[in-house]
Amino acid sequence: MAQELVLDAGDVQEEFFDRGWTDGLPVVPPTPQRVRAMLEYAAVGAGDIVGNVPERSREVTAEKAAVNAVMAGCRPEYFPVVLAGLSAMFDARFGCHTVVTSTGGAALCAVVSGPLVAELGFNSGRNALGSGCRANATVGRALRLVAVNVLGARSDTLDGSSLGHPGKYTMLVAEEPPPEGWLPFRVELGYGEDDTTVTMFPSESPHQVANHLNGDPEGILLTFAAAMTGPATYAVAKKHQVLLVVGPEHCQILAEAGWTKPMVREFLATHTRVTPEHLAAGGVLLEFTAQNDMTADADGKLNTVRGPDDIFVVTAGSAGAGWSAYIPNWAPVVHSEAVTRKVAAPGDGLPLA
Repeated sequence: MAQELVLDAGDVQEEFFDRGWTDGLPVVPPTPQRVRAMLEYAAVGAGDIVGNVPERSREVTAEKAAVNAVMAGCRPEYFPVVLAGLSAMFDARFGCHTVVTSTGGAALCAVVSGPLVAELGFNSGRNALGSGCRANATVGRALRLVAVNVLGARSDTLDGSSLGHPGKYTMLVAEEPPPEGWLPFRVELGYGEDDTTVTMFPSESPHQVANHLNGDPEGILLTFAAAMTGPATYAVAKKHQVLLVVGPEHCQILAEAGWTKPMVREFLATHTRVTPEHLAAGGVLLEFTAQNDMTADADGKLNTVRGPDDIFVVTAGSAGAGWSAYIPNWAPVVHSEAVTRKVAAPGDGLPLA
C-alpha cells in the first residue's frame, strides 16, 4: 500500500516539484479519498497488478495507477480507460522500457475508439490533437505520469530523449465516428461496435498533412505517401507502423469515391516503398545490422511499413480547408509496435490481453 505524506495544502506543489513527481506542471494532490474514488469506480483492488516492466523490475498496481490518474486531473469515470492504456503499455510487444527510455523521445499516444468517446466527453472534433479537453488531456497525462513516477522515466535519470516533443506531456487521439462504408477503428481490430478500446502507439510528433485543392482520391493519398516517406523520419524504409488521422474533407473525398479503409491502406503500403536513392537524396545512409537490415527487395525498393495492416486509419478533426495528420511510430516494429486493449466495464476487473 502507498505511504501517506502529510502536507499543508499550500506546500503540495513545491514538495511534489522538489521530489520530481510532476511532468513540470502542477498536479492535483492525490489524497486518500481521491485515490479511493478511482479504485471504487473501476471496482479494482489497490494491490491488483496492472502490469510490469521486467527490465526495470517494476510492477504497477492499481493504487499506483490511481495516484497518478488523480495527479493528472482525471475524473474517476476516466480510470477504466487509463487502466486499459496501461495494460496495453505493459504488453511485451509494446516494448515499454525501450519506448520510455530511448533517445528517440517517443510519446505514449493513446487512440480511443468506441462509445466512451462521447459518453466521457473526449474531443474527436475541432482541435482534436490539441488542448482544451479534460478527458483527452488528463488520460494521456496519467499514462506519462505512471512512466515518470513508477517506472522512473524522468529526464534526469532514465528518460534518454535527445529532444522529445510536446506529446510527452500528453497525447491522445479520440476517434470521430467514420462515414458510411468505413468501419470504426476498434471493429477493424476485431472488437465489437459496443466496445471501447485503447490502442497504445509509441509515436513521434504529429505531422500535419495539407491538401486543400485536390479533389481526386489518389491525389489525396499521394500527399499522405509523400508525408510518410520523408527520409528525415527515422523509421522510413525500416518497416514501422503509422497512424493516419484523416480529417473530414479528405475522408469525404475518399469515402464518396468508394475508397474503403483496406483500399487506402493497400495503396499507401505500395506507394510508400522507396529506393536507396530516395534516402540518399535526403542524406540518409543505409543500415545493415541485425535489427535494421536495409537490403532492398528484388525490385530495388524498401518497405516503409511491413504491410497494409501496419497503417492505422482513424477519423478525427473538424471541417477546415483540408487537413489531416500523419503520426509515425518512433522506431521499426522490431523495437516496438502498437497494442490494443478493451476498456473493462466497472466490476469486470482489470483489462485482459
